[in-house]
Amino acid sequence: MGRRTLVLVVALLLAAVATFAVYNFLSGVEEEAAKDRTYQVVFRTSEGLIEGTQGSAVLEQIRYVESEEEARLVPENVIDSLDELNATLTGRVAAGPISGGQVLTTDQWVEITTEIVPLATRISEGKEAITVFVSAERGVYGFIEPGDRVNVIVSMDLELEVPVGEELVIGDVQPAPDETGATPVTETNTVTKAFTRYVLQGLPVLAIGQEVKPDEDAPVEIVAPTTAAEGEAAPAAEQAPGNIVLTLELTPDQAERMVFAQENGSVWLTLVPPSFIAVSDQPTEGVTVEKLFGPEYGFLTKLFPFLADLEELLAEE
Repeated sequence: MGRRTLVLVVALLLAAVATFAVYNFLSGVEEEAAKDRTYQVVFRTSEGLIEGTQGSAVLEQIRYVESEEEARLVPENVIDSLDELNATLTGRVAAGPISGGQVLTTDQWVEITTEIVPLATRISEGKEAITVFVSAERGVYGFIEPGDRVNVIVSMDLELEVPVGEELVIGDVQPAPDETGATPVTETNTVTKAFTRYVLQGLPVLAIGQEVKPDEDAPVEIVAPTTAAEGEAAPAAEQAPGNIVLTLELTPDQAERMVFAQENGSVWLTLVPPSFIAVSDQPTEGVTVEKLFGPEYGFLTKLFPFLADLEELLAEE
């Protein structure tokens, strides 16, 4: 065995001895530290809970998991027994949103001060509830609240049969009967026309998301404040809204019209004051590109031919 080889072997043996010594030392330190550790039972949510979630539902549906964790790492007011969990959640609701996997504490739950009334009992006789989904800019940017009323505007492309040689008029285009009473066959062209108009007015808003219209006869509820620490994101309610989910109260006929509007066109909502009175017998005429630009539209298209395609461009928006 050469000298260099011998030196290498000795170095490897020394490294192995040092590694073993360090491992034994760290194991001893870990064992000593473990002797001083204390553990306690905690309960974590198995899924996220929204503000107002009933504690009884969490208990009945077992939406929590039990585990043992180091006592020094758990928060104050932690719920550390099944008896305490039942006592804390029974008859109470979540004071704010609780994220999935978060440790449950006693201060996350507040007593129910009013009877929780199902949304179905708040719907007027002869009416029904339907949920609509709009973007922020089409839903008054989140300023609509439960208890408000809204009007509905729909914009869509209409395919109309127009007699050849006649100008398009929004409405029913039907040839007049001849002397025998029969409707003559008229050659027509199919014309697509972008059209915008109010379709529903004064619809009560029952809920926004899962926030329900408050009971006017119920005492004022105290909502636990939610603040963000420096550097953290603001609570969802304080951020710019994205998409808005509204539950509206309508008649069956209005519900059909709302579904048709959402399935076939673009729906916009307007917020109206409490004094607003819907005038169903005086509907608006609606807007087409000609009405938008007025009598000058024909003259403008002659000067600027590209305006003739404006309807198609607007329809694609």
